[in-house]
Amino acid sequence: MFSGDADADLRQMTDDARFPHRDAARHAARFRASGDVADLVAVQDDPHPCGMTDVVFALASAKRPWLNWVPMPIEAIINVANEIGGRRAQGEQLEISGFGVSAAEPASAMTACRRVMGPVEIGIAEFPAPDIRTPVRRGRYAAWRYDGTEPVPAVPAPSAAAVRLLHEVAGEPWPSPLSGYVQAAPLGELPLADLLGLLAHLPGPPDTPRWQHLATSTPTYWYRLMQPWVCLGILHHAADEPWPASTRREVLVDLAFGVEDWVADAALFALVTAAYREPALRAEVHQLVRARLDAAVAAERLVTIEESLAQLMLITPGCRAADRALATAVLARAAQDDEDDEPAAAPAPAPAPKRRWWQRG
Repeated sequence: MFSGDADADLRQMTDDARFPHRDAARHAARFRASGDVADLVAVQDDPHPCGMTDVVFALASAKRPWLNWVPMPIEAIINVANEIGGRRAQGEQLEISGFGVSAAEPASAMTACRRVMGPVEIGIAEFPAPDIRTPVRRGRYAAWRYDGTEPVPAVPAPSAAAVRLLHEVAGEPWPSPLSGYVQAAPLGELPLADLLGLLAHLPGPPDTPRWQHLATSTPTYWYRLMQPWVCLGILHHAADEPWPASTRREVLVDLAFGVEDWVADAALFALVTAAYREPALRAEVHQLVRARLDAAVAAERLVTIEESLAQLMLITPGCRAADRALATAVLARAAQDDEDDEPAAAPAPAPAPKRRWWQRG
């Protein structure tokens, strides 16, 4: 029925007078053309929802960051881990005892790096302000704490049963956040301690062809993908509790505004998913996403999750022109930084603020 070309499939739906959800397909096509999230929300709010409107939403989401895949990590330590891990997976015998970075990077990135490379020493030159170890807001729930310069899980390790279930549920990207929410339901049956433990202890990937293949190129990506899956599971935790005072809301908000980490945008992604499903949550979730993006933008240093926060802002229900302008500016600056990092024959211009920087020791 579908060609694999989302845009062509949506055009076919909009042109088919017999298709009962032509308006939804038109909104989906407009979202893909303009990026206006109001059109994506209109697909979800179709007056006659059914399985086919979920399909239209998935077509609108195809190949879009957060809607269909988690943004790739950009940390310096992840670049090193992918290079070394990928070459090892292809048969090279490489040993590395340590390397250095100019500034601290997220706890999840450091842990993922060591999951791939082994127990390497990572030298951190400085912790520039605002200190990555300090939560944006204090809360009851946390995945990480710091022992000096070293990130340490703030929760016990998950059970073996929790890891097995994660492998069963989270082995592939979601077609859309809505289908991901449904698929993550079994994770919501785990104790909260297990869910938090999965976020911080980062168990390895399932032994499947997809992850065997990715081990040769981007072996750290599993660790980036699994955390949003776990946060979708948290959305199902104690689902009978009314949202405003619910444990699931408190956990996700605390994680979103905890220490600067992959867990933060993973938690916000789950909140954005909840906002699509429940219109009454949209105003609060919009405010939370904008507040977390504002905190990243205000930092006078590189914030490695800033781009992914901007991408989340662009798909958050209620995203306004000012929100879109800020998010677009963040992404444009990041793209310019990437261009500036390319080798050039002429001397490079002075580095822009918040440039990505790293060095090997």
